Amino acid sequence: MTNPVRLAVLAALMVIATSHGGWSQSRSPIISVVDVQVGSPPIPVRIAGKRHLVYELHITNFTLSEITLTRLEVLDANRGTTLGDFRDTDLNDRLGRPGAAVDADQKRAIAAGMRAVVYLSLALDDAVPTPSRLQHKLELDMIHASRRLSTLVDAGASEVGSRRPIVLNPPLRGGPWVALYDPSMAGGHRTAIYAVNGRARIPARFAIDWVRLETDGTHSRGDDSQIANWHGYAAEVLAVADAIVVEAMDDMAEAPSLARGSHAPIPLENVSGNFVCLDLGGGQYAFYEHLKHGSLRVKSGERVKSGQVLGLLGNSGGSSSGPHLHFHVGDAPSELASEGLPYVFRSFDVIGAFDRIDAFAAGTLWQPAPTAGGLRSNELPAPNTVILFPTATRKRLAPE
Repeated sequence: MTNPVRLAVLAALMVIATSHGGWSQSRSPIISVVDVQVGSPPIPVRIAGKRHLVYELHITNFTLSEITLTRLEVLDANRGTTLGDFRDTDLNDRLGRPGAAVDADQKRAIAAGMRAVVYLSLALDDAVPTPSRLQHKLELDMIHASRRLSTLVDAGASEVGSRRPIVLNPPLRGGPWVALYDPSMAGGHRTAIYAVNGRARIPARFAIDWVRLETDGTHSRGDDSQIANWHGYAAEVLAVADAIVVEAMDDMAEAPSLARGSHAPIPLENVSGNFVCLDLGGGQYAFYEHLKHGSLRVKSGERVKSGQVLGLLGNSGGSSSGPHLHFHVGDAPSELASEGLPYVFRSFDVIGAFDRIDAFAAGTLWQPAPTAGGLRSNELPAPNTVILFPTATRKRLAPE
């Protein structure tokens, strides 16, 4: 398992010495400003035909006053080429403020002692080599010696992971299935940070919620408040590889109808509902969550074959979007105390997509894929893509 790369940078900001009042500094001042960390090194993963570097920068303000981030430049540390350049609103949209209540347009302002997280997904064109190291340069405004300064922080180089994402078989049969996730959604899979056992991690960094659809675009038959009416409810959930069952929990009953309105928070230990964790080997673990109560067909310590039925899709635990399969891969056999790892599916057929995740929630029909779209191999589906897994007849479908 690759250890997280920690760039503990108390930035040395070099300010050009100038003459003032007949006095000239002999040394450039050293100013303590921010600590910058890459918590989990990115591993290149192919999404919708492009390589992506998906990772986060944790930025902590160590000054005694507020700072404002104005620009982040990401470079290939070996070649010096720019891979991403984010300023103002573009930077603001990629920022999260864990534990801080701030207005959406004020996230770039970081008070003394506070932290911001920049959620990055760098898409690389085919002509761009995959970098082995990344360099991060931050521009920020701060108060120093009673005056506002614009300063540059060079956070040095961080490593890019050298391993390849694990190639998996389908966790479900047929379709259509929509791959529900939104990397920028506050409180979504990507932005949910859990500080468990003394370390902050993002276990569901590459998680997907799989919801079954019909060709008419619906996700249920009639009243969708009844979980048994959902098309995917009780669908067979499959082992994605030959593996060993690390844990199989089947102790949570499901309410027959979906909860409405405000309810007490669900304890973290219950969020996954009924679940299965598989040891895929190489320090990689697959998590299947929200399974139907009483449906698990495997137990801890059992060896399973790829395609073997593990249980049935359900709505147990903290299931906020109706009956679905939550699936992700992590680097430890703990659903919250692990870092999410990238993975790819051996093959699937893209037949359409929703423009946004809230379009699905609103009951909007998905948009059919272009004629040129179709079979994908060894990649991860793009957000909110509608796909068929290969056991279904491969023909073009569209909402009617």
